[in-house]
Amino acid sequence: MSSGAGGTLCTIPLVKAVLTAGCAAWLAACVPFQGPMPSYESRPGAITTGPFEPLDPGASELDSLHFSVRAYGSEASRKAAESAEESYKRVMLDTNLYSFRPKGLYRIVVYATADEFRKKTEQPSWSGGVTVGNAIYTFHGPHLPGVIAHEMTHLVFHEYMGRADPALRWVNEGLAVHQEAMAVAGPQGTRDPFPLLRDKVRQSPLSMDHMIRFVPLTEAEYQVNAWYAQAYSMVRFMIERGGRIGFSQFLAAVKDGRTLDEAVGMGFPGGWRNLAGFEAEWQRSQ
Repeated sequence: MSSGAGGTLCTIPLVKAVLTAGCAAWLAACVPFQGPMPSYESRPGAITTGPFEPLDPGASELDSLHFSVRAYGSEASRKAAESAEESYKRVMLDTNLYSFRPKGLYRIVVYATADEFRKKTEQPSWSGGVTVGNAIYTFHGPHLPGVIAHEMTHLVFHEYMGRADPALRWVNEGLAVHQEAMAVAGPQGTRDPFPLLRDKVRQSPLSMDHMIRFVPLTEAEYQVNAWYAQAYSMVRFMIERGGRIGFSQFLAAVKDGRTLDEAVGMGFPGGWRNLAGFEAEWQRSQ
């Protein structure tokens, strides 16, 4: 991750596009989860075209309700916009943040190939996408829906919160992975993007303190680090067991400056009094 013009730049591992193939396959495919990696330090800000070379002349641009998509061909732009809008709806459903209104359209730039993407953005070979400011850069391929879902979730999360809080990294990343998993699985429903790490998370869960303090060194860790698998598992459990309304109240409390302990109690008053209570029940569910 490095700072780029117009905002913080985040690279996404290209691993998620192949959810059914397991972690190793994911790594081969991408930037986070076969596509997008979390934009850990992204800051809310004006939409930017980024410091990268644009698409070649003649590219198509399409504005949808929440996105401005640029790709080669009107059909490609339409499909990318539809995928993005579907993912946006899922995020709003799971967070119950229907009152949230983005300040502007999120920009998505889709290069034709991985070669063009890497040549024009200078991203590493394992990257499936990169986010700069409020713009997502990626390329055509089976990873595209997952990358868009993952990175778009980060953009919404950061803009809603209005700040980048390290203590919320596990919530931010877990939610993004959850959305990516659903986008990749399609109508078949959510699939576990970390099948090879499931037993490790169950048998040796990381402490909540570790979850809050952990800072990934590179997005490449996404597919091999149990932290990501546990963040995904915890957030999915919080949404499914605690309820979407409770999750939205939890996020609202954190946004208002409450501690995580206070936010958990306020969001899930009938379930968990604090973070420790949530953690204990999550562990029992494994």
